[in-house]
Amino acid sequence: IPTAVVLLILALNLGVKNSVRSLADRRKLEELEKQNLENQIAYLKYQINPHFFMNTLNNIHALVDIDPERAKKTIVILSKMMRYLLYDGDRHFIPLRKEIESISHYVSLMKIRFSDDVKISLELPSVPPQAEVPPVLFTTFLENAFKHGISLRKPSFISISLEVDEENIVFHCRNSKNNISQSSIEESGVGIANARRRLELLYGNNFSLELQNETDTYSVRLVIPILHPSEP
Repeated sequence: IPTAVVLLILALNLGVKNSVRSLADRRKLEELEKQNLENQIAYLKYQINPHFFMNTLNNIHALVDIDPERAKKTIVILSKMMRYLLYDGDRHFIPLRKEIESISHYVSLMKIRFSDDVKISLELPSVPPQAEVPPVLFTTFLENAFKHGISLRKPSFISISLEVDEENIVFHCRNSKNNISQSSIEESGVGIANARRRLELLYGNNFSLELQNETDTYSVRLVIPILHPSEP
């Protein structure tokens, strides 16, 4: 066999080996990136304030003696929220219907806790479409609204709405502002940053998050595209 042919065969063989090795390395890198992405999403998803659960349990404890029926109602709602977090919280996307139920449960607990001290309005679609969203996506914004929007010294309000059109899901939350400490501001900033990072990981640039911090009010407007169950 001519030397040139031998060299050509060796070169082709080496090229094939390098291609296979390169493909394997690329796949391994893609797997690592995918795992890292999933770990980041899982971490950001579970940044739910534990104070919410502690405050709810304390509220139940206070209601047991003075209003047993409200205490029972609170326990039922809290158990539904915990079931949602435990069984659906580890998924990247869940039916919009379940997320709407979670929002409703959260607000119901807050209404029980604050009674008539705060004017709370909630508008949710009665028949949500067959769409999917990340679980507990709106929790950070709800927590901030109730944490910073309630004052027992002056009238307070929290207005929450979720609308769905043919292409988008629009979440809007507006609340009054109380006097909050610097540490609370920083904590809220971290929560919002985590929520924004999670949105970027899941939607890329295909979402809109607008925050308006005015003198007496604070509002959040989040727009995400509708993802149907058949979509990745």
